[in-house]
Formats: sequence, C-alpha cells, structure tokens
Amino acid sequence: MADRTKQLDTSTLKAFENTAAGHDGALSDPAGELFIKPCTQAEVDFYQRTLTDHPNFAELMPAFMGTLSLGAPVQVADSAAVQEMLDSSQMHKGQTSNSTKIASETGIVLENLEHGFTHPNVLDLKLGSCLYDSNSTAPEKAARLDKVASETTNGSLNFRIAGMKVWNGKSFDIYDKIYGRNFNAENVKDGFATFFAGLTTGLKPDDVAELLETIEAEVAKARHTLERLECRMYSASLLIIYEGDSTALDMLMGGEPKTPRVQEKAPTLGEVKQSEEEEEEEDDPPVAFRVNIIDFAHATWTPGQGKDENVITGLKNIEKQMDQLISRLVE
Repeated sequence: MADRTKQLDTSTLKAFENTAAGHDGALSDPAGELFIKPCTQAEVDFYQRTLTDHPNFAELMPAFMGTLSLGAPVQVADSAAVQEMLDSSQMHKGQTSNSTKIASETGIVLENLEHGFTHPNVLDLKLGSCLYDSNSTAPEKAARLDKVASETTNGSLNFRIAGMKVWNGKSFDIYDKIYGRNFNAENVKDGFATFFAGLTTGLKPDDVAELLETIEAEVAKARHTLERLECRMYSASLLIIYEGDSTALDMLMGGEPKTPRVQEKAPTLGEVKQSEEEEEEEDDPPVAFRVNIIDFAHATWTPGQGKDENVITGLKNIEKQMDQLISRLVE
C-alpha cells in the first residue's frame, strides 16, 4: 500500500458548512475529505479502544485519523492509513479530564462522511431517552437534558431528529434542532417523509423501495452489533446520508443500461497494468448512501454492565419508522 499520509497545514482549514446538526467549531480540509472538531480525551480514548478491541463496531464509525493541535501543521492520514496513524508518533493525546468541556486546542480528525456525494442529504438522529451519564453530569445539566427528553421523542421513542439538510435542486434546506423538537411519537413520521421525499422524484418506485430497505437493513446491522457488546453511548447519533442529486443517484442505483462498445477486444498486458495503476490512484467510488453512528464524547466501553438498551431501543424505533415509510411510499 502506498504511503497516503499527507501534511495538513492547519492554516488551510475552513469551517465545515451546512451541518445537519450543529457541531460548533467543526472544520474541514480544503479537499473536503476530513472532518475535524474539538474533542474530549474520552472521545479519543473511545475511538482508540474501539479500533483495538471492537473492530465490528469500528465499521459503523467514521474512520479515525488521529488528533491534531489546532495551531501547527501535523501529520494526518486518510482512511487507507488509519492503522499506520495509530502507530505513528504523530498521534498525540490531549489532556486527560473528567470534565465535559471540549478542549479548544485539540481536534479529532475523522473522515468526512459527506465526502464523495454530489449533494448529500443528511439526517442526524440523537439516540437514547437518557442523554447523559448520571455519574459524571452536574445536576443542573442533568435536569435540563431530562426536560429535553421529556418534551421530545427522545423520551417516547429513544431518538429524535437533531437536524437534517435536504437538497431541493438548487440549494440545501436546513432543518435545525428546533425543527426536530416539535415532533411527537405520532407525527415524527412526517420528518422522515420530508427527508426522503427527494427519492420519489428521481427514482423508480422499485428503486426507492430497494434503497430504503437497504438503509433500514444497515440500521438493523448497527443494532445487532450493539446487542452483542457492552457499552454506554450517551448523546450519540445515527447519521443517515443519501445522494440528493437525482441524476447521480439514478446512475448509482443502476440507471439505463449503457450501449456496449462495438468490436470489443481483449486488453493488452500494458493496458491492464495501466488500468490497475489508475484504479490504485482513484478515490473510493461514490456511494448512494451511508449509515453511521457518530458523536462519542460521552461513550465508554463497560464490560459486565450488559448491552446499551438506551441506544438499542432508539435504533429499533428508527427501523419501525423506516418500515412505515416504505409501506407508504410503495403502496
């Protein structure tokens, strides 16, 4: 594997735009491949331990590149060099703290899950009815988060729409956290319908059903993975992304068959070698959707404490919403 580490000059970082749910201070590199945000040491520790001890769950997370000090150039790696980064002396830790205050001088470097989409539609679903660790949260904050849960679908369904952005053909419509807090258990289906409405304008009904069923299967995969693990993830989110550009999405889903080239001939050895070299240099191919779990500032592995029903129940209810949506769209 070629060395794909690269020098990242922090002076070139720019604000991460059009976030579905607010990530204060989030940054991106000029190419848009990386997502960088202020982090707690606990979040860094969770990523590192997950990569070492729980590779199945690591597949559900954004690829972890390391940390950087927001003030000096450092080495970071793309997703093909994550393991090299974990062993690299350039990987460094911020100051250990039990506080929930995010260190402004240390950023966690992750893959930008929106990279590779033409116009990514993004849905951020905050998981759990309990949004905090009672052992490390001040009473005032705990009371505030309890109030949020009781007044939103966090309390009734163990998830809520924390934010979303939807491509309308010309620009993104941004739906903030207030939008999601207005739903209840009966009408939250309308939020899902709004987020996935673009599918019906660009795809055939069979393709719409296939894509939604595949996304639901990925949510179920995340749930099944967590049902075999022992952890606690307070205020983590399920992130669903799909291609909002109807032309690009139609091509990704298959589109019309292309006319075969006339007089096909076997490639020469030189042409094969050139093709392989070009493939190695290419970025990862575009995808129609992604389903990931994100935000681990308050996540820990908890051997002996059983599975995280707080989050698992939320995932089950998201699957139910997807089921209902599929039934309405394909009936």
